[in-house]
Amino acid sequence: MDIPSGAAPAGRMAGFGAWLGGIARLRDATLIFLAVCASWELCARLGLFPPYVLPAPSAIALRLAETAGFLWSHMLVTAAEIAAGFLLALVVGVLLAAAITFIPFVDRAIYPWLVVIQVIPKVALGPLLVIWLGFGFFPKVLISFLLAFFPIMIDTMIGMKSVERDAVFLLQSMGARNASIFWRLRFPNALPHLFGSLKVAITLATVGAIVGEFIGADRGLGYVLIFANGGMDTTLMFAALVWISVLALVFYALVAWAERACLRWHVSHRSESGHGT
Repeated sequence: MDIPSGAAPAGRMAGFGAWLGGIARLRDATLIFLAVCASWELCARLGLFPPYVLPAPSAIALRLAETAGFLWSHMLVTAAEIAAGFLLALVVGVLLAAAITFIPFVDRAIYPWLVVIQVIPKVALGPLLVIWLGFGFFPKVLISFLLAFFPIMIDTMIGMKSVERDAVFLLQSMGARNASIFWRLRFPNALPHLFGSLKVAITLATVGAIVGEFIGADRGLGYVLIFANGGMDTTLMFAALVWISVLALVFYALVAWAERACLRWHVSHRSESGHGT
């Protein structure tokens, strides 16, 4: 069937409109950020608060430049902890979601204990993990994993269970096996839920890594915060917070990019790119 001549231009125009909308949102957010920084700088220069309480943005920017190499080395440690904890949470969360969905025994016997583990404050587990595992890399990864895996498991499980029965019966009537139904129907149906949970999980993984470094570490951005706090070095604390924020935003952007790459077929992304019509 021939495609109407106006369909392609309309799709391009919709995509261009979405791009312009993104630029407008970025512009507005940038303007708000600059206004806040300008007001903050003005209040600091007028002496409305002492520098050791809230340093001026210019002082923080100068400290960022001075400590770039130092904070970069600590950022790499924290980034490795976040990435390891997040990837472990992704693998374990998806596998547990599939097991709970398709194995009744796991649903009955294991799932309640997973809920119990989730409600235990992870900060309270931190000192125990340090005693059991030491001050190395793995305790931070484990805390990051424990914070991140539960939303992945829950949302993926919901996605797998929300498949319409008529669709399953249709595939079964066509001779499809359970494995084929999983890969062609249940897992694709769970992907939007999965990526939604990944956006939450990556931020929780960042929190977990920083909390683990608070409890016991000699490297990482969380350690830098504790070190700066001990010396009342507020400017260094803000510099470390900037690095943590940028690191978290980079990880979030990577998850969002993977979502767009994997879910081009989904209605939300089709509408954004102008292919929904």
